[in-house]
Amino acid sequence: MKRWRRSGSTTARAASRVRRRAVAVASLGAALVLSGCGGGEETTGRVGADTTNGKELFIEKCGSCHVLSDAGTQGTTGPNLDHAFGYARLQGFDETTFYDITLQQIDLAAPPMPADLVTGQDAVDVAAYVAQAAKVQGPPPATPSAAP
Repeated sequence: MKRWRRSGSTTARAASRVRRRAVAVASLGAALVLSGCGGGEETTGRVGADTTNGKELFIEKCGSCHVLSDAGTQGTTGPNLDHAFGYARLQGFDETTFYDITLQQIDLAAPPMPADLVTGQDAVDVAAYVAQAAKVQGPPPATPSAAP
């Protein structure tokens, strides 16, 4: 009895499925951008951000929760941003990475961080300021070890 096989290997079919999904996702993203969805106000992005405004807003709206040495803030609720980004900076990550992470955290705030603390261009300015300012300031605090 003759056995029939489909043409193409399993790997080729899988690669084809991945390509089709990638095209579908890219098309959906383009459609959302072109239709104006997910946009909100127009912003400058990191390169055109006003980091002086970002620092002022950070001190006013974020400093009571976050430590950031450049801003002189000593918050105790949120993460110490010098320590949060310091090690990654030592590993060679650049400001673009820190900007993207900070802006996403602002946009997707989870309690205890309030939603919409800063929005639009103000959020871009704060994210750009934090990305530029956060650095290593001494060793990170010791974490308590579990009792044996």
